[in-house]
Amino acid sequence: MKKLKVAVLGLGCISYSHIPAYKNIPEVELYAICDKSENWLAYRAKQLNISHMYTDYKKLLENPEIDAVSVCLPTKFHAEASICALNAGKHVLCEKPMAINAKEAAAMCEAAEKNGKKLMISHNQRFDLDVQLMQKRMKEGFFGDIYFARIGWRRSLGILPEQDLVRENGEHYSRNWFNEKDNGGGVLRDLGSHLLDLTMFVTDFPKLVSADASCYRKFYVPGYDGSYVCDSEDLASAHLKFDTGLTIQMEVSFGSLIEREVLFTEIYGTKGGASRRDGKLKFIKDNGGICETEEITKYDFESKCSQARFVDAILNDTEVPVTPEQGLGVIGILDAIYKSAGDIKN
Repeated sequence: MKKLKVAVLGLGCISYSHIPAYKNIPEVELYAICDKSENWLAYRAKQLNISHMYTDYKKLLENPEIDAVSVCLPTKFHAEASICALNAGKHVLCEKPMAINAKEAAAMCEAAEKNGKKLMISHNQRFDLDVQLMQKRMKEGFFGDIYFARIGWRRSLGILPEQDLVRENGEHYSRNWFNEKDNGGGVLRDLGSHLLDLTMFVTDFPKLVSADASCYRKFYVPGYDGSYVCDSEDLASAHLKFDTGLTIQMEVSFGSLIEREVLFTEIYGTKGGASRRDGKLKFIKDNGGICETEEITKYDFESKCSQARFVDAILNDTEVPVTPEQGLGVIGILDAIYKSAGDIKN
């Protein structure tokens, strides 16, 4: 059987989810890797036993053997790299967020359509078992009319994105783009894009009507001396209204003076509700005017990861489960939040 030959563009932290996933798919050969650091590239190639190495992704895309790529580069490169790959005849799995803005995301959609290639956005939390079950219950009518949702991902101080990190091979490298608004940084694009996608998925993709939001930059990595850019938001809150009547209240933070990290999704419907918090999923329904709670302790189904679903779509020539249009929808909401918030409050 001829295997699908896949390449990974960018060997930063997020590649550690893409690479093992591909290596565990029998129909896939992890064929090539790319990173601008020659030392890190050689180190990872030896670890992974890969002979095809590139420091320039455009050179990689010239290789006719490669069928598909994962774009694991910083956000500011997502659109450019994805469009180049699609124009080179490769299928693309692009890390979230899809792009810096809706204009770039729309160009990615157009490139996928023009070239007849798959473009999937790696909103991986959508495939968590609890999110999959919430969406299944929504389709079955459990919630009735979903009119309100609260979503949040609050992190306490101590895990703000660091400017300098050290890799396994002892090499120092910067991840400071997470703190640079013009390079795609900020908590909205990082944590917020996850929450928005899974909530759109569970509420059947309503269209945004309005956004009322605020963005703040109040904290810095310990030792910050102003010698590097740190101008993206570390906390954002938004009140979002949609064409179905749904309202979403969202809060995300990279670091705040709170006791511990909290990740939650709450769904309010006319027939039922759901609470996803601290790794626990609960469904609530009306039992004669009294709330009856069902806590989910096990699941009777499995869920594949983003990479496996991407490969399935290519091999079976089916629609990818996170479409370019859905990715564009999330970016459109982020654009609206940033526009409403205006200047980041320091």
